[in-house]
Amino acid sequence: MTFSWARALIVARREYLTVVRRKAFLFTIIAVPLYFGGIMTLNTVIGSSGRRESLRSFTRLGVVDSSGLYANPTLSFVTPMAADPFKAGAKAETYRTEVALYPGQPALEKAIRSGELSQGLVIAADYLESGRLRRYARSSGIFSGAGSGRPIERWLVKNLLAGRGDSLRIERAARPAGALDFYTLSKQGRFEVQGDRREMLEFMIPLLFAVLLGMCIMTGGQYLLQGVSEEKESRILESLLCTLSAEDLLAGKMLGLGAVGFTLVAVWMGAGVALSAPMLAMAEVHLSPALLALAVVYFLLGYVFYASLMTGLGAVTSNMRESQQFAVMLSFANFLPIILILPLMAHPDGTLAVTLSLLPPTAPGTMMLRLASPLANVPTWQIAASLALLALAGWVVLRGAARVFRIGLLMYGKTPNLPEILRWARAGK
Repeated sequence: MTFSWARALIVARREYLTVVRRKAFLFTIIAVPLYFGGIMTLNTVIGSSGRRESLRSFTRLGVVDSSGLYANPTLSFVTPMAADPFKAGAKAETYRTEVALYPGQPALEKAIRSGELSQGLVIAADYLESGRLRRYARSSGIFSGAGSGRPIERWLVKNLLAGRGDSLRIERAARPAGALDFYTLSKQGRFEVQGDRREMLEFMIPLLFAVLLGMCIMTGGQYLLQGVSEEKESRILESLLCTLSAEDLLAGKMLGLGAVGFTLVAVWMGAGVALSAPMLAMAEVHLSPALLALAVVYFLLGYVFYASLMTGLGAVTSNMRESQQFAVMLSFANFLPIILILPLMAHPDGTLAVTLSLLPPTAPGTMMLRLASPLANVPTWQIAASLALLALAGWVVLRGAARVFRIGLLMYGKTPNLPEILRWARAGK
């Protein structure tokens, strides 16, 4: 039976409609972006509120001065905190801490244990030469160290310099970069201010692109793997192959389930851009149409590569459980750029980043991280080479998977070993 596009499109339409009409698909397309958006928002809120709570609870500091440098210190200090950059209408806040002097460490520890003090500070006798300090607290949290550590440092500086300069000079010495505006050179050749909001977005946008791309590629591939495995296990394929060729079935399934993945990409990207547009505009972050177009191209080529592998797996394995075990290894390769995101983002033009962006299994995610990163300057030849290698690998794997698919569909029982599978892929028999 020869290949027919008409029959393949019928299969594609049936596969697409079967999946998108399921309640599970509707749940996925709506719940997944809400879940990840909620997690990101929750972490941001928790981090900001944690730092504020640390300062809010830091109401009393006990000091034991063995150096004699702090005989007459100021007995209170105020800590300013900037407005939450991710909260609309938020205002800057200030937190006041009272300071009490103690004659020795035993009295200080007793006051901390009783709850009279929030924290304690012991200044060594040779502090001027060694800088040695001991800090005590009732409990420690993720944000308590940095949250209250900087105000203590400023208090130490101000009182160490008291009487040795005017108040403005002392304030500048305590906070030399309190109003620093940091400008970096953008890809457009302009110097732009780098704030907390912008730094967070410049980390999150490449991460979201890579995660979204990886999830959509694997979703389409997993649908294909499950469909082939379930139909093979239930013997439905025997009936289908009476009216369809193996090529019709393969092409139809890949087109239909690829369209499902593309639907996920379109909906999730549209929702992400719509929801984040105000924040992107405030931070002056612009998503170029070329970046979005490349994301679509990488999705299509990555889907062909991974879907072909998933199809071959579904055809040669004997049951769904075995198929899923092999699929885990493919998922690991696809999400390797996310696992290595810190070194990739720190050195987006380094050897590791360039190598992973050229290797077909990791090219889609790595290249999206690099292209969306403000630190990267990806040469055109690397993009072209990455796409060419991914397209070539997709074509080779697709040809091999088609041959394996044709032979493995009606085989049951023992799963063939690797030499047999490679022989099928080379010769188609």
